[in-house]
Parts: sequence; structure tokens; C-alpha cells
Amino acid sequence: MLSSDLTFYSLLVPSIMSSLGIITLGISHYKGLPSYLSSYAYALILFGLAILLNTVLSGSALIEISSLVAVLYFLSCAFHSKAIYERLNVDYFWPTYIYLISLGAFGIYYYTQVTVDQTARLLIIGIITAAIYLHRPMAFIQSTPRLQIDRYLKIMTFVTAFIAIGRAVLLTALIKDQGFVAHYAPAWALTQLLLLLIELIFLGVFISCAILDLVLRLQQERYRDPLTGLLNRRGLEAYIQKIDPNPKLQHAVLMADLDHFKSVNDRYGHQVGDLVLQHISQILKANIRSKDQVARIGGEEFLIVLPHIQKDATLKIAERIRLQLEDTPLQHEQQSIYLTISIGVYFFKDPAQIEDAIVAADQHLYQAKQMGRNQVQSA
Repeated sequence: MLSSDLTFYSLLVPSIMSSLGIITLGISHYKGLPSYLSSYAYALILFGLAILLNTVLSGSALIEISSLVAVLYFLSCAFHSKAIYERLNVDYFWPTYIYLISLGAFGIYYYTQVTVDQTARLLIIGIITAAIYLHRPMAFIQSTPRLQIDRYLKIMTFVTAFIAIGRAVLLTALIKDQGFVAHYAPAWALTQLLLLLIELIFLGVFISCAILDLVLRLQQERYRDPLTGLLNRRGLEAYIQKIDPNPKLQHAVLMADLDHFKSVNDRYGHQVGDLVLQHISQILKANIRSKDQVARIGGEEFLIVLPHIQKDATLKIAERIRLQLEDTPLQHEQQSIYLTISIGVYFFKDPAQIEDAIVAADQHLYQAKQMGRNQVQSA
């Protein structure tokens, strides 16, 4: 039942893969790490098991369980693909995976036990592998990477699909009889080393992605308000330091305060008050430019920094925010909660003067409140 060519070295690659999978699976359970790490861990374990069976079993034994080995291998590709799609925020389809795995397993069974044809087996493995990795080609191609490392992950996925088909074509040309590739020492050793190299690269990329995600999450907690996702005071200070100090450029600050927020809390409760703050935060972010920033600096008080902007454009943004909030009530339990906001505007040129600008904008905000609320006041 066992292969006569079995050696310590032939067990090395599947042992390394399975061990890496088990270690990665343990790491993936660490609090806060993304789910794609555990998906990739399952891929490594299943892949190592499939290679192990191919390595240790004799030809007659492999014929009996060829479909099982194929299912293990294709399932490992599916978990690997799932990990990639999870990382890139692309929807993956298990029904498609199951269909491709079933199709591949049936093909391997047919060309192993019904009609012996190694060329067909190799081509099926290559084509099904590529199809699993790219089972949603347009969505995968059109996905927008969050970080540079995600671009590398996309490229590596295409390369892996290409290698899967290229490997099948190459082995078909090199091996002429109808045996199993695992029993041709040079070809099998080269294949194993190539697969191990690919998996090590993917493992490094996934771990790097997980570390970057963890760092970004910690930065998010450090610089962002947990309720609204806006900058907090620390994040605002970091952003201000990046403003261009060119004295020829004009900048603006907007101090915005929700009108009668206390009455909202008193009438509807603090839970609805939190929904109100999230609602206004979305409106603020939707009405500023990509280079602007909004910070929550108090209970219902917000500061908007608009770098390099003219007076007319600033006032248009402020008025657009005011009007949209007035015209977009918060919908809660079949109730429409109407809201208004008062805004104070001030302009400055030197980023070092921003503290004085914030004080001046706050004074204009006070004027807006005194003059009846739901308005914009500027110098």
C-alpha cells in the first residue's frame, strides 16, 4: 500500500506545509486577527495532507482513493481562494467552489479508474485549480486594493493560476506513461519545492496583511472617535501638522454644533442621541472634499478643517451641510427626527495660528446660536 520510494526527504514538504498550517491556525485565534488567516491555515493543512497521500501511497492505493485526494487538494485551493477574496473584500461563492470541486473530482475518478489518461488528469487539475482561484474574474479584477500589499496579492493570485495550468502542460510534455507524478522523483521533487515556495510567499503576505490590519486598527483606536469614526483631538492634531505652511495659501475652520441636542437626548434617550451623532457625522463627511477632515471635539460639537480653500467655496460647503441636515431627518422606529446645526467659520493662513482660528470660529458659532440657530456665521 505504501510507495517503495518513500524517504525522509519525500515527507519533508508535506510535513512543513501541515505544520505551518497548524501554527497559522493557532495564531489566527489570537484576538483581533482577521478571519482570512484561519482560512489560509485550513488551506495549508489540507494541501499538506493531499501531498502526503500522493507521496506515501503506492500507485494501486492512489487509484482507489484518487477522488478523495483530488477533493482534498481542490478544497485546499478553495480555502486559499477564500482567504484571498476575504482579504480583498470580494464576495466568494461556496456553491461555485463545490461545483468546481465536484467536477474536478469526477474528472480525476473517470481518467483514473474508467479510462487511464494522465494527460487529462493533469489538465483537469490545472484548469480546475485556476478556475477556483479566479471563480469571480470580473469582481476580482475590478476590486480596489486598500494597500499596496493587496496589489501584490492580486498579482500573485493570477501568477498562481498561470503556474497551475503551466505546470500541467509541462508535466504532460515531460512524463509519457500513465503512472502518477508523485512516483517520478525529479518531477515530483521540483513540483513540491515550487508549491512550497509559493505557499511560503503567500503565508508571508497574509501575515504581513494581518500585521498591517492590526497596526491600522490600533491607529484607528488612537486617532478616531469610536462612536462616529471621525477624528478625535489627537487625530486632529496629527492632521493639522500636515497642512502646507505656505503663507500664500488660505485655509478655513468650521465650528459646528447640533442645535437643541440636549432635548433630543431627553426626549428619545441617549441611544437615539448616539444615532443622531452618527447621522450628522455621515452628512459632514459626505459634504467635504477628500483632503478635508472632520473631528468630533465635544459631545455634539464638530470641527472641520478645510486646507487651501477660498472663502466662497468654504461658505458653500458650510451652507450645504446646514441645508442637507435640515432636509434629511433621522428615521427611527417610524419617526422622523428633524435636526438643525449652527456653524461658525474663520479663515487663516499660517497653520501655527489654527488655535486662534478655532477660538474665532467658536465665537462665530456663538453668534449663530444667539441669532436664532440653524445658520452659518463668518467673519
